[in-house]
Amino acid sequence: MTPGDADQLLWFAFAALCAASVVLLAACVREAASFLWTACLVPLFLLGRSYAAVGVAPVYLMDCLAALALLAAARTWAPRAFSEERLRGFRWVAVLLAVVTVPAVCRGIAADYPDPLKGVILGLYPVIGWLAATWLLTRAGEELVRLRWVLYVPTLGVLVHAVFHVPMTSAASGLYMAIAGAFGVTMRCLGRSRLLLVTLIGAALLTAAASKRGPLLAVLAAMAATAFALRTRGRRLGRWPVLSLSLVTLGLVAVVSFSASQQRLSDVPVVGGLATRLEASTQDPDSEAANNVELRFAMWQEALKEAGKEPLLGAGAGRPIDVVFERQPLNDLRSGPHNSFVGYVYYLGWPAGIALVFLVAATLRRTWRARHHPVASAWFGATVGVCITALTNVALEVTFIGLPSWLVLASAYARVGVPLEREASSGSPPTAAGHLVPAPGGSGARTERSLTTSPPVPNWS
Repeated sequence: MTPGDADQLLWFAFAALCAASVVLLAACVREAASFLWTACLVPLFLLGRSYAAVGVAPVYLMDCLAALALLAAARTWAPRAFSEERLRGFRWVAVLLAVVTVPAVCRGIAADYPDPLKGVILGLYPVIGWLAATWLLTRAGEELVRLRWVLYVPTLGVLVHAVFHVPMTSAASGLYMAIAGAFGVTMRCLGRSRLLLVTLIGAALLTAAASKRGPLLAVLAAMAATAFALRTRGRRLGRWPVLSLSLVTLGLVAVVSFSASQQRLSDVPVVGGLATRLEASTQDPDSEAANNVELRFAMWQEALKEAGKEPLLGAGAGRPIDVVFERQPLNDLRSGPHNSFVGYVYYLGWPAGIALVFLVAATLRRTWRARHHPVASAWFGATVGVCITALTNVALEVTFIGLPSWLVLASAYARVGVPLEREASSGSPPTAAGHLVPAPGGSGARTERSLTTSPPVPNWS
């Protein structure tokens, strides 16, 4: 037996032991799946890429925990996986992407592209999202509300990165806080401002640490989209808390003071780095900031051109993009098109890219039409945040952004926490699966628990 065979046998034994442990855990502990999902996502929101890289390529700890969480809850979601009406369209797209990923990965291996096995996630994560959303639809609303503390972790993660100088991928942190910000705005509508305030502080820390435009845009777009969806149904956000108003006032005073003192733009607190970057993009035509947008357009054009040579199958998983920009070749072996929609076309072919676009459009449409329920507005805003991130980064093609993005898309498409229309009209609060439960108290009880258990109310003033 060779050393390589011994290593493979050891890994197989370890995987079998983990699977057996999960089956035993699921039989003994009712909340095993929730515990495993928490163990999968909380370190991801806290450490980002550093945690997602734990493992031996292409098998990573985060993916193993997600698979084990699904295995632990298989008795719950398996009977409904192919019959759940709320996920019918998503199910077809997930199966399509999984099928077309197989030949793309095989072609990448045959062509000896760098890391072609990482392309497995292009088809694996949609399936994980589909099965996870099926499981979430079986959970009671109270059980989901107990996990709301997870939404505070992204801000803590940015603080950890800033204090301990841990390498940070700003696009990933921006996506995590965009999801938290969407639900923060919704909870503000329900009378709770803490999550929104914490997320705003996290966005400020991220902007100060990374000085990137994309992450801040994703956070603000998600929050604005959620607020717009809530207002179009007559839901007023109410008066901002005194603390939030004080922070805004202090920010304005700081900006005016620095402008009057004629100090350098980089000295402005929080947004100094971002402002300097924006200034360089307009005054220095040779800077990276000035050419950032043009470079992305060049990469998208080259990716679509290469995909046109194999429109049905794409260029293959792992293939880098050879771009010549400003007469300089940019042939990074790990470069991607920095646009996940273009990336799916490039790696998997036009059918996969078109299916992804239609899926995202359908998700936005479904959540927008259900915006009478506050949770649907939150899913709408979170989906907008995913779209902004996917449009400007290598997002769905990497583990630390792809997994939470597909979980959001699947949950938003299924409208987890939103009752069916015929149930909403009865006036009884729903569970996550859409089943009716007795109303918890009078109409004046507006707590955080109302996020997933309160019925649509005509007047939210």
